Amino acid sequence: MQKTMMIAALALLAACSSETSNEIGEMPEALPSETAEPAPTPGASATPDDSISMDNATADADAPAQIPEPFRGEWNRVAADCGTARNDSRLRIEADRIRFHESSGQVTEVWGTDRTITVRAQLKGEGKTWTDSRNMTLSDDGQTLRSGGMTRVRCS
Repeated sequence: MQKTMMIAALALLAACSSETSNEIGEMPEALPSETAEPAPTPGASATPDDSISMDNATADADAPAQIPEPFRGEWNRVAADCGTARNDSRLRIEADRIRFHESSGQVTEVWGTDRTITVRAQLKGEGKTWTDSRNMTLSDDGQTLRSGGMTRVRCS
């Protein structure tokens, strides 16, 4: 049933989307996603050398979930659009929030490795609320972020 509702929501969004919402025909990042990039699940075994320091993630159940520092900041598919709302690919990542073009929300869980994490967040936008999980992979130099089939550059 949830898949049927997701398909219906995607069809409605596709019918209502503006010309600027998708320059190359990609699905907007703000929708609930099924990510193609695998990431470790909570409790999955990862070697100590590549696991996220739980000081930055969700070690204490009472503490708010936090996205590790290297992933934080503003990201955009087009560097020239950084700092503006001209491009729907704009993504702002804070310690405990993520903000897309038309949705934002509180981070509820974070897990993964130093360069690939999965973030679960409770998102709100356009009158709807949903839980979203997405993988984020940071380049070795920390200047590009891949998520949901889209690569973004770090904004200064």
